[in-house]
Amino acid sequence: MCRWAAYCGEPLFLEDIVSSPAHSLIAQSHSATEARTATNGDGFGIAWYGERETPGLYRDILPAWSDCNLKSIAGQIRSPLFLAHVRAATSGGTRRDNCHPFVHGRWSFMHNGQIENFERLRRPLENMLPDHLYAGRKG
Repeated sequence: MCRWAAYCGEPLFLEDIVSSPAHSLIAQSHSATEARTATNGDGFGIAWYGERETPGLYRDILPAWSDCNLKSIAGQIRSPLFLAHVRAATSGGTRRDNCHPFVHGRWSFMHNGQIENFERLRRPLENMLPDHLYAGRKG
């Protein structure tokens, strides 16, 4: 299963949760001791809020521990509200569109797990979407 962290509070650097502590999200993604999978290497992402209404977003399909840009920007971005996610794919391909968090307008979100029998539910759910939302779906 995936691992994730959500923070809301006094502004702090993303590295204070994502990369610096001994039990940081990156450390857990590389060598999880209490999980079904020992690694979460199927992509990662961060979404953060700053001065603007819409969140910043950085995602990739690389393992979080091997992305030098992630550590660099985590040491530069200070935010009162952010989401961070490391992926262990159970379904869906290893594609950037499938890496969390997701952003739509001023909203960001992530989830853990999968929806059983989603392929059976997909078509009825998509049919309920208004055209402007249907065109923007990914993954």
